[in-house]
Amino acid sequence: MALVIGLLTAVGGTGFLYLKLDKIPRLELSDTLDEAPGGNSAQNYLLVGTDSADRLDAGDPVTNGREDLGILADTIMLLRIDPDSSQAQLLSFPRDLFVSIPGGGEGKINSALGVGGQEALIGTIQQTFGVPVHHYIQVDFLGFKELVRAVDGVPFFFNTPVRDTTTGLFVGHRGCNTLGPDQALAYARSRHLETLQDGEWITDGTADLGRISRQQDFIRRAIARTVSEGVASPLLLGDVFDVATDAVQMDSDLAVDDFVALGRKFRSFDDDTLRTLTLDVSDDTVNGSAILRLQDTEANDRHIGIFRGQGGAGADQATDISVVVHNGTGTDGEATEVADGLDRLGFDTSPGTGDAENFDFGHSVVRYTAGGEAQARFVAAQIEGGADVEQVDGIAAGADVEVVTGADVDGIGSDLQPPPEPLGGGGGGGGAGGGTDPVGEVPSVDPPERAAC
Repeated sequence: MALVIGLLTAVGGTGFLYLKLDKIPRLELSDTLDEAPGGNSAQNYLLVGTDSADRLDAGDPVTNGREDLGILADTIMLLRIDPDSSQAQLLSFPRDLFVSIPGGGEGKINSALGVGGQEALIGTIQQTFGVPVHHYIQVDFLGFKELVRAVDGVPFFFNTPVRDTTTGLFVGHRGCNTLGPDQALAYARSRHLETLQDGEWITDGTADLGRISRQQDFIRRAIARTVSEGVASPLLLGDVFDVATDAVQMDSDLAVDDFVALGRKFRSFDDDTLRTLTLDVSDDTVNGSAILRLQDTEANDRHIGIFRGQGGAGADQATDISVVVHNGTGTDGEATEVADGLDRLGFDTSPGTGDAENFDFGHSVVRYTAGGEAQARFVAAQIEGGADVEQVDGIAAGADVEVVTGADVDGIGSDLQPPPEPLGGGGGGGGAGGGTDPVGEVPSVDPPERAAC
């Protein structure tokens, strides 16, 4: 999937893209995907790498020991592109995560594709995590290998020899190694990594969570490789896109403008361009099979919230602002609707709802007490139709801010708008260079040595 993103980056916004786009196979998923928002709005892309070996030769190393070559989702990631943000967000889902699959009962998330196709996998993501999925891109084993081949491999620095006897990965010496198609796939799929230390092979015990970390590392390197190679050699773009016509499938609603947005996001790629995220999970077993269960943690709420539109600047501060909402028009359910919208964006709406002193408010008002103007303006920025901000002597007990709905209120925006001015203090998550600490990576190396690879 990293090379697919890199491919779109290399050609995004060029006339070449218009000539080649219609050759990539399309999937009709309009009835399952959320309708993509118009204008300059954020969109979520579900990126899926399948373990389908149907197009591989029988003697390919990937088929080694595989009796059932049925399709599973080997890699599942959600990419969020927000034109108003300098960063893209990438969330990885462990393949053994135990979930409810629409039409298929409970099972591991990687089985959803085999149970009910792309529709079941998309529905699982939407229902389990409450996030919209606007677009879908899929690549299989052979496609992955051919894309690596098209860019002449992906360079990695290994601090020690590594191997995985299950996937066939073997890197025999420390230093810069360019992984070709077979070894790149073996590295990206590795769940039983071993490193050579003092003459002994030591097993990395992080399994699928370590694999996620390595895949995210691979994504950064593959994007950088594809972008740099594509810029240096325009002829490469033709080769990569020719491969993509057989290797990649995507939903029929993906338009040129979407590719251009991807291209603009990654064209000047560095470590701050892509923020990689993981989920907090715990080990468990069901019917003797090892699974992972999603944990109820604040980190999970923040990471998943990003893809609901709650993860922009100020997301951490929003949880610290308590809001009471009063109906200023008399329209049934209006205060509840606004409160629900603010709650969805992460604000604390526990102070509740009620009626204002009258129903004659033509324009919404956000009230605050001394010292709370920045918080009030942050809340007001979320109200469709706008709102006046005014200081008062007191508001409802337990609330930092009071919202009074006006006749021109049009609900709450789907994405969290950043604070118009600094709030002073509060959390600092979500900024550039955030993300999770690597889990189970090949041991780190001195930055200058690694950077030279």
